[in-house]
Amino acid sequence: MANRSMRWRWGAGCAMLFALLSGRPALAQGGSPEALKAEVVYRLLMFVNWPAERELAGRPLQLCTLGEGRMDQALQSLAGRPIRHLSVDIRRQPRADQLAGCHLLYLPTPQPGLRPALAELPVLVVSDATAMLEQGAMINLQIEDGRIVFDVDLDAARRVGLAVSTKLLRLARYVRHQTTSP
Repeated sequence: MANRSMRWRWGAGCAMLFALLSGRPALAQGGSPEALKAEVVYRLLMFVNWPAERELAGRPLQLCTLGEGRMDQALQSLAGRPIRHLSVDIRRQPRADQLAGCHLLYLPTPQPGLRPALAELPVLVVSDATAMLEQGAMINLQIEDGRIVFDVDLDAARRVGLAVSTKLLRLARYVRHQTTSP
């Protein structure tokens, strides 16, 4: 029975993410672009798994922001919402050296020099600034033709131990992934 419930939640999450990403234009969906992007971030969290030691029951899933950004208020609306057996907690970090406890880092702008600090941490880096995959983001949200789309750097996510569901990858506009040949 629990397995059926889990499958239903995954299916419902997929359907809701797909509905947010397609169909009606994002700006006509009745919310600000920031509120819609925050909702997409929440749905993305359903399709990413962190190493087992980072997903301990009873501990929150830490969604962190660095500095001030236009998304801060919209992301605050996610506080307390459930993701699997975790609940979302929002933290604004004043400095890059305080990111070790974060599960997701939302970057509003490029942060030169941040890549080395995150190189070994299992932190999903998400942004909505243009061309952030080249600046270290693993998921980059954009508005295209009035709807929210996203690109994924799968290799960067895997390097830090994150598992991204193929269901999410199928919805991405672009997936950066190096295929290795024998």
